[in-house]
Amino acid sequence: MQTEIELKTLAEKALSFASGYDAEVMVDSGDSALTRFSENIITQNVSSHGEDLSIRLLKDGRMGKASTGYLSDEGIRRCVDTAIAALKVAEIDPDLLPLAKPQQYDKIENFTPATADTTPDARVDGVKKAVDLFKRENLNGAGIFSSGGGSFGLANSKGLWAFKRSTSAKFSVSAMSSDSSGWAEEADHDIDVIGIDKLAGIAAKKALDGRNPGEIEPGAYTVIFEPSAAAEFLLFLGWESFNGLAFAEERSCFSGKTGEKVIGENITIEDNTYHPLSKGVPFDFEGFPRQKVMLIENGIFKSAVHNRMTAKLAGVEQTGHSFPQPDSYGPCPMNLIMSPGDSSIEEMIASTEKGLLVTNLHYVNILNPMTLTLTGMTRDGLFMIENGKVTKGLKNMRFTESVLHVFSNVEALSKELFKTGTFWGGGGSVAPVIKVNDFHLTSKTEN
Repeated sequence: MQTEIELKTLAEKALSFASGYDAEVMVDSGDSALTRFSENIITQNVSSHGEDLSIRLLKDGRMGKASTGYLSDEGIRRCVDTAIAALKVAEIDPDLLPLAKPQQYDKIENFTPATADTTPDARVDGVKKAVDLFKRENLNGAGIFSSGGGSFGLANSKGLWAFKRSTSAKFSVSAMSSDSSGWAEEADHDIDVIGIDKLAGIAAKKALDGRNPGEIEPGAYTVIFEPSAAAEFLLFLGWESFNGLAFAEERSCFSGKTGEKVIGENITIEDNTYHPLSKGVPFDFEGFPRQKVMLIENGIFKSAVHNRMTAKLAGVEQTGHSFPQPDSYGPCPMNLIMSPGDSSIEEMIASTEKGLLVTNLHYVNILNPMTLTLTGMTRDGLFMIENGKVTKGLKNMRFTESVLHVFSNVEALSKELFKTGTFWGGGGSVAPVIKVNDFHLTSKTEN
């Protein structure tokens, strides 16, 4: 990845080629690598390096934008010329907003040299730890071990400069028998904190405990959702309901409900890029400081997140959540945090006379954005709880349920919070284990 000085030099060069226009330049550089394994054998090892520059020009109410991965002087000049050509044929936009002036940002450190410098051999050693365990237990293992880092710079002709570098690593692993599977995952900016032995052990235990699965009938159940599953509900809440454009256009289930109780009083959710488990970027893609936003407090809806355009539509202040402009989707929270409770997963299980334990959710999709009704399937470990104990594995089930209903029926939350990813991406979330009453499973699956 390139240094701050190198990225700033490229940005300033692009600005110099765009003389006579208000100009905004984004430039990024990154390295990523991944080791993939399946059936206890490494099947793929890939790495990539990428560099990109985009420039957005404004003049006389018109906008033009272009991007390139060719960062020589000639490549950057061609990119600027393309943006100028696009601007000249663009229609006048009366809502076009001016560029941001220079800003001040809080520092967020989530760069670790050890992660950026991880070698293929180091990832192989990590995979081998998991595979050795699976072989001893007569299980097949599959998963990925990824590492990488990147740098990003944002400059404009008003004198703004924003820069961030970061690293990331993830180990995601599945263990499988002939009729069961288990899964675990951990991600962090520091590869050295990822507990491969622990993750492999969790996945193996779930696969072993889930052998010879039983079946249950569709219906309403008390369900304990482990953090990854709980985070899936948060993800859709963020995309559809805390989106400032959806809120302003009355397409959010929370539109017109500021200050009203919308879910259970034991639920508090914020967007916080400064949280120690979810360190993100301290500025948005227009260069404004990203703010901590209380979204729901004790069940009461407080606010969506906003860029300048949606804030103007909603009659509120912007919160520094702009995506690159032009943006038709609208601003979304990228660092969702659900507050903890005072329980543990062991206490939740012990207090459950009859219920289910869900490891993960799969292929979740939205059915109705205004009620936030989702459908999806359990995955990689569905277990029966009887008389306060996990008794057997179960075949997976499909669910159809409203996120609002889920968060209105949370009986308990764990004291510990967990950083999670999600199947469809979206930045992940920080979530506790949650125990939910009256959760609706609607049909059986084939496994």
